[in-house]
Amino acid sequence: MRLSAHQLQYMPGLRFFSKMKGSDLFIYLDDVQYEKREFQNRNRIRTKDGRQYLTVPAMVKGKFSQNINTVEINSTREWRGEHLRAVKINYARSKYLKEYLPALEALYAKNHVLLGELASATVAFLKDAFGIETPVRFSSEFKLASASTQRLVDLCSAAGADEYLSGAGAREYLDEELFVKSRIRLSWQDFNPLPYPQAFEGFMPDLSALDLLLNCGPDSVKYL
Repeated sequence: MRLSAHQLQYMPGLRFFSKMKGSDLFIYLDDVQYEKREFQNRNRIRTKDGRQYLTVPAMVKGKFSQNINTVEINSTREWRGEHLRAVKINYARSKYLKEYLPALEALYAKNHVLLGELASATVAFLKDAFGIETPVRFSSEFKLASASTQRLVDLCSAAGADEYLSGAGAREYLDEELFVKSRIRLSWQDFNPLPYPQAFEGFMPDLSALDLLLNCGPDSVKYL
């Protein structure tokens, strides 16, 4: 069984879903440390002027070692309306906005307290829209005390996986020998984004997968 894992993210990008699609089991790393200025609480959409971040305000002051699944959303900011308006305005010309808008409105209507719950809701929305049937679990379910590469190895062992699919960016820090010792095959994701039709002229990569969905709808899976 091939397993892959990734930190929970808000409206993740294409590599996230390509890795999920290519796995037999996908694990949300929810009990790992939250990283500021990464993609756990934000992602990018396209506008006529370039990329725009949609950022969920997180309660992080003085909480430097909290895990993703304990981070609270700052409810004093009216971010939900801002994000939905940004999507409506910048994807007004996209072919499939009307089709997915009701689901997006329902998603933003819910007042999530924890960032992890919101992030998993956005992933579930996109996963279902893309027709990805890979089962998912949360790393917190396994109650593991290990960290770094050993944690990934232990997740594979606990889930009964004999192969781990890793993002290519992890080559710099994964200890491959730990996988060898546990007789778990380590594979590397080979993903090069294909240009797809966007609402504005030219192609801009490295956006939230929401951009692909609203522009390509049922054809999105071809680009994953």
